[in-house]
Amino acid sequence: MSDEKKEKGGRLHKQQKTAANSDQQRRIFKKKRASTELTRTQVREIKAGRKALRKEMRARGIRSRKEFETTASSLGLYFDRNRLGAFFWFLSGRGLWALLGAALALLGALALISVISQMRGYFTINLTDGLFKEGIALSETPDFETQSSALTALPATDVPEYSISFFEDDIDTGYYGEHNADYFAYTFFLRYEAEDDSEMSYRWEVDINSEEQSLSEAVWVMIFEDGEMAFYAKVNENGETECLPAKSVNNVGYLDAPLIQYSAAPDDQYEVIATSGSVSYYRVIPYDFVSDTVVATGGMDGVLPGDVHRYTVVVWLEGDDPDCTDDLIGGHLGLNMQFSLVTEDGDEDSSGNTSGGWWTWFQNIFDNLKWWNG
Repeated sequence: MSDEKKEKGGRLHKQQKTAANSDQQRRIFKKKRASTELTRTQVREIKAGRKALRKEMRARGIRSRKEFETTASSLGLYFDRNRLGAFFWFLSGRGLWALLGAALALLGALALISVISQMRGYFTINLTDGLFKEGIALSETPDFETQSSALTALPATDVPEYSISFFEDDIDTGYYGEHNADYFAYTFFLRYEAEDDSEMSYRWEVDINSEEQSLSEAVWVMIFEDGEMAFYAKVNENGETECLPAKSVNNVGYLDAPLIQYSAAPDDQYEVIATSGSVSYYRVIPYDFVSDTVVATGGMDGVLPGDVHRYTVVVWLEGDDPDCTDDLIGGHLGLNMQFSLVTEDGDEDSSGNTSGGWWTWFQNIFDNLKWWNG
């Protein structure tokens, strides 16, 4: 008999033994999420996840119930409200006090509305249900000692315009976790923790989930995957790739092709404009955003248990981009990076929900970019 069956059998036996002594052994109002009835295991996992998330947020100084419920809902850590159950609970005599408490909470929420309104421009990294069940863990460090249910980076706020040529060579290898400067940068690790020797594949996608003042027109995104780099930008107003310098300009260029040694496809993303002696001048050619709301996609195949993959995401306002103007002042951009399982038939588990477990919900939240005209 498997451990799971033993556990189930033991639980049923205990329930039968004590049912006569407790009315709580039968769940009159069953827990549901998104109108789907949950198992006892799922209920326990959601409760454990909410407890871990609350602990993490309090450790970060975030005590607003509104913020907690907003974050918990985005991670799938919620139950549908049982209106009938709430009605009987109200009649139990505690309802009046609860109503008074709710009124006070509403007043508190109104007082905090200016704070809550700043909860925008998030960058989140999360796993779908399928990928979590497959055994994927996330961490800010390669030893996974900092493995946690929620990892939070400091905001990259009031950032000036920047240039791809300014980045240091160790932007990917020299840091763990958040390492913002005049840009946003975050490094994290993904590990496959299955107990058997089965292979798996996953896909990732970076999406724009919120935006003001068309900030994405001048934002460039660089993604390192196991040390190999690619960079992306939105097409220009003519629907053409935003090359720097433009294809029509051949009398200026970048020296030494910034970060070309890490490029996954240097022939695609760098072009020699001219050579003078031993010096070459380059054009940088970003990959186009996939769409107005999708920045980039990628993934890994043939991942084995114990494999660790390193990711660094860098976001900056490219000062040489013609769309980087004063009109962007005060704007913001929110990004989301989601990892999903590729099933045996080649489909992706793109439910977007994250499951239970003490390290399952990985959410890195911050106001991503606020630009000022320096």
